Amino acid sequence: MNSPPQSVAATLSDAEAERERWEVIVVGGGPAGASCAARLAMRGIRTLLVDRQPMPRAKVCGCCLSRLAVGELADLAATPAGTSLGDLRIAALVSVQLLHQGRAASVSLPGGGVISREALDPALVRSGITVGAHWLPESRVTAVDDAPAGVTLAIHHPGSPAQRVLVADYVVWAAGLGGLVPLSRGSSREAARGDVSRQSRIGFGAIVPSEALGIPAGHLMMGVGAEGYGGIVRLEDGRLDLAAALDPVSVSRGIDPARALIALLTRAAGPAFVTPSFQAALLSAVVRATPPLTRRAGLVAGSGGRILRVGDAAGYVEPFTGEGIGWALAGGRLLAAAIAPGDRLVGGPLPDPATVAAAYAAAYRRVLGSRHRRCQRVAGLLRRPAAVATAVGVARFAPWLASRAIPAVVGTGATLP
Repeated sequence: MNSPPQSVAATLSDAEAERERWEVIVVGGGPAGASCAARLAMRGIRTLLVDRQPMPRAKVCGCCLSRLAVGELADLAATPAGTSLGDLRIAALVSVQLLHQGRAASVSLPGGGVISREALDPALVRSGITVGAHWLPESRVTAVDDAPAGVTLAIHHPGSPAQRVLVADYVVWAAGLGGLVPLSRGSSREAARGDVSRQSRIGFGAIVPSEALGIPAGHLMMGVGAEGYGGIVRLEDGRLDLAAALDPVSVSRGIDPARALIALLTRAAGPAFVTPSFQAALLSAVVRATPPLTRRAGLVAGSGGRILRVGDAAGYVEPFTGEGIGWALAGGRLLAAAIAPGDRLVGGPLPDPATVAAAYAAAYRRVLGSRHRRCQRVAGLLRRPAAVATAVGVARFAPWLASRAIPAVVGTGATLP
């Protein structure tokens, strides 16, 4: 079991950050941003990691690690940055139980893991600090100017009387779903906006006490209904994590999100599953929401070519397959390699924006393009009740066949592409 997560102190003040000319500023300390910062710092890049919140902080997340995510973490742990990852205790994820219209079917799901974001994110930030990246939390980016010669960021820190202006050769934008790049140039504003799907669902998440529901460790329970789906899994410290994607209409007209989640799980699993103690725990929990989930966004923001998106900020597909963290970690690795390629001389200049953008786009399409398309197909099938009922029936009566089909749904092994 992991020890309680400790806060990650800033490595410098906002005034000190303003006096430095950074090669790369990474905005967003989640898995994509923190892993990218660590990999850049290992390549000798003067890197600053900025986040508007302190670490640790709560996030709406299913907290499941796909086999790709497990492989990415193992790869990072084998580098000089990995010393801070050695204490992570990732709980094994061995099976998933699909629940639909009162019917249940279990399928083995080996090779994955479960870990809370309160444990994972600070460890990844520390991995960057270990190899020389600087960390500046509680700093909100209020404006970005993507001039051809470099990028300037205006940031606000609650401890400072005035805004600070930071300068970098490149900015990695890893600020998540709702983090639009606040470009200061009028002609570039529209380029910062993500293209939200009309069918996009909204993410909801909550943490409830360990005793609220008798789910064994390593067992993911996934309820699917017409209005969306929700998963419950036991974290490494025993608490239960609930994450769901719901159609906006199911939480409109003043409906409490907790009650919408209870209704979804009751219809999917049956009244006996949603016990009074679980209902009471969920109704008293803090339920957080995300912006609309499914969206597209260009990998490059602005007109100067020096602002590059990664992680959820680069686009997102509904999270039924639990691959978001794996995509984020892989994206951070690919972008770091594009900005600081292996053949770059230590201390030499960074590649020009066109070269970086081309290398990043090619690697991103090669590694993540097919995964995104597969996840989109799965999300489309989930909106067809007959398809879901068929999948649950196959898993119930032919589990061997369902297990063989799992790679087509959640991807293949942990080998890094």
